Amino acid sequence: MSQSESKAQTVETPEMASRRTLLKLAGIGALGASAMMTSARMRASAEIPEDLAIMSSNESPYGPSPKAVAAMQAELSNIYRYTWPLQMKFAKQIAERENVAPEQVLVANGSSPILAAFAEWVKMKDGKLLTSAITYEGVPRVSNAYGTEILSMPLTQDMGYDMEAISARISDDIGAVYLCNPNNPTGKTIDAEILRNFVDDASQKVPVFVDEAYLDMADDFPAGVMTEFVRAGRPVVIARTFSKLYAMAGQRLGYAIMPESMVAEMQTTGRFTSVNHLALVAGIASLNDAAYFEEMRMKTALGRAKLVAMATDLQRPIAPDPQGSFIYMDTGMPNGEFQAKMLERGVRVVGERWQELPSWTRICIGLDHEIERCHEAAKQVLASV
Repeated sequence: MSQSESKAQTVETPEMASRRTLLKLAGIGALGASAMMTSARMRASAEIPEDLAIMSSNESPYGPSPKAVAAMQAELSNIYRYTWPLQMKFAKQIAERENVAPEQVLVANGSSPILAAFAEWVKMKDGKLLTSAITYEGVPRVSNAYGTEILSMPLTQDMGYDMEAISARISDDIGAVYLCNPNNPTGKTIDAEILRNFVDDASQKVPVFVDEAYLDMADDFPAGVMTEFVRAGRPVVIARTFSKLYAMAGQRLGYAIMPESMVAEMQTTGRFTSVNHLALVAGIASLNDAAYFEEMRMKTALGRAKLVAMATDLQRPIAPDPQGSFIYMDTGMPNGEFQAKMLERGVRVVGERWQELPSWTRICIGLDHEIERCHEAAKQVLASV
């Protein structure tokens, strides 16, 4: 049989067409959008002075655990190896801490691949994504690239998630719910009991993704941890990252806890074949450094309090009771203009994002001298507001 005859006898099934379409969307949509964002950031970075106070990216300014640094240094000569055995070791460590099976742990280079894989998974289930306005864009952004319809419920008056509205909107056309707790950029947490009741009810109808990137910084941690529903066999995904409290943004390590069947499906996307070798080593060491963890919780809380005090001195409103590593502040001017004027004074803050509130911006914690510099720059910029 000739090659052309063989091709002529190949019948494309709906499943093949669907997968081909998703791969095309992934290549053109998600990766294209990511490339454009990266290009824009690189152009912006080319103009940044070396002594810039970076208070825009929710990175920890305090540095990783000394044990993590020592572990990476000791492992340098072994980076020629692929990391599957280390991934399994890390997954087992997480599983033991969370009382789940290692097969329920998905390890990745940061949490971004997990957010993207979940968005792809929702598209394959052919449902709408239900979330909130003014929240982290990871899942909604990739879902939008795939052509998934996104339903965003408005925030409450105190800038929290409207859990009643989200719950009421769950119906047969919803493919999944995405929640970020504490929310980025507002820093608001969902009351632990309200969240637990919501996940208990909602996960009997649709999959629920709870992004806990900042939860270990919250005052009431670990009350808001929702891993119990994965243990109960519900279609619930819990995502965590080492880019925030553990100060490993440059190394890229994250993980999710979910039903084993969902792990298997998401692994077919090819996003999780090899995780950063040194990040895994550092992650294992970090989880064994309980003193570092508590020190970072304390330092983060102090840095957050200094930002709140700054906003009070500036007489600018903020989203109340922030629980992440940032505040969300009303600048009284277009946020892009505020960002540009702050950058002129050596401080980088978030600019034109979350345009539902165009005068509000997120400001992240920094070292003491960076917060002081931010405070002084903001006084100058907001003097005429």
